Amino acid sequence: MDKKTVTTISYLSRLKIDDGKEEKITKDLKNIINFVDQLNDVDTSNIEPLTNPLEKTAKSRTDEVTAKNLKKELLKIAPSSNEDYFLVPRVVE
Repeated sequence: MDKKTVTTISYLSRLKIDDGKEEKITKDLKNIINFVDQLNDVDTSNIEPLTNPLEKTAKSRTDEVTAKNLKKELLKIAPSSNEDYFLVPRVVE
């Protein structure tokens, strides 16, 4: 990681970096890359991949209708309706 790379990254990410902070950011990015690079040293050969990092499963339930069909009652009390729909005034011509 050098200053040119940091300048390129800041340009691509549309971030303005002060010249005084460029050296600190370069050092911080080197530390981040070294930290993440440690993952390559971990032996994961006997570890099974996870589909979810929390190792939880979704709760399931039976699909049952619990609400009443109030269509007829609601259409009866509507100001204007036909057999299946609410009728409203035309707003776009």
